Amino acid sequence: MNTGELIAGIVLIALSILFYFSSRARKSQAAVIDSAPALNLNQPAQGRLYGKFQGVIVADQPIMTPYSSQSSVAWSAYLQREKREIDDDTSSTRTEWETVWSKSASAPFRLRGAGELWFDERGGLPPIDGRSTFNENIHDRDNPIIAPYVSTRGLLAKLSRPSFHAVETALLPGEQAFFVGPVEAVNGYWVARRGKGKEYSVVTWKSEQDVRRNVHGSGTLQVALSGILLVAGIIVLIMALS
Repeated sequence: MNTGELIAGIVLIALSILFYFSSRARKSQAAVIDSAPALNLNQPAQGRLYGKFQGVIVADQPIMTPYSSQSSVAWSAYLQREKREIDDDTSSTRTEWETVWSKSASAPFRLRGAGELWFDERGGLPPIDGRSTFNENIHDRDNPIIAPYVSTRGLLAKLSRPSFHAVETALLPGEQAFFVGPVEAVNGYWVARRGKGKEYSVVTWKSEQDVRRNVHGSGTLQVALSGILLVAGIIVLIMALS
C-alpha cells in the first residue's frame, strides 16, 4: 500500500465533497433569485419584504474613491506589494503578494426605481459588489499611492524597482444597480437589509441577468469539479490499495 497515494486520494475525495456542498449552496442562491418577486416600493413602507429591485444610484453626500478620485457611494480598495524570496532547498525564486493596505467605506445612498430603496446603517448594509474603477501595476517609487510603502533602507532597496498592485471597486452615483434581498420599513422609508439565514442578498452594479448567469454558472462549474475530483480520488485510492 502506497501511503502517499492513499492520502492524496482521501484529499481529492474530501475536496470533491466540499465542492459538492458549495455547488448546492450556489444552486440554492440561484433558485432564490429566480423566484424572488420584483418589488414595487411606491407602496407605504410597512413590514418586511423580500425581492428584487433595480434603480439608479442617488447620493446626497457622495464620498471620493482613494485611487481613481471619483465620487462614489461605496468603495473597496487594497494595495499589494510583490515579495521575492529565494528557496533555500531549490535555489529558485518564489514570488508572493503581500497586502500592505486595504479599506472600504460607504455613505448613505438610495436606488430610485419603482419607488426608493435606502442603503445605510439603519438596515445593516448588504454585501456590496462594485465595478472595477482602478486596477494597475505601479513601479514608480515616487507615485503617491505606493510612496509610504517603498523601502528606503540600504543602497540595494533604493536601487531596486518596486512592484505594487493597486485595486479599487466602487458603486458610482448615476449608474444603474441591482439589489436582491430583504427590505424593511424604518421610520416610513424602505431600507435594504442584509439577508438572514438562507436569504441571499447583494447590491451590485451588474444587471439581474448577469447576477443570475454568474450564480448559475458557478454552481454548474462546482458540480463538474466535484465529479472530476471524486473520480480522480477513487482512481488514486484504487492504485494505492492495489
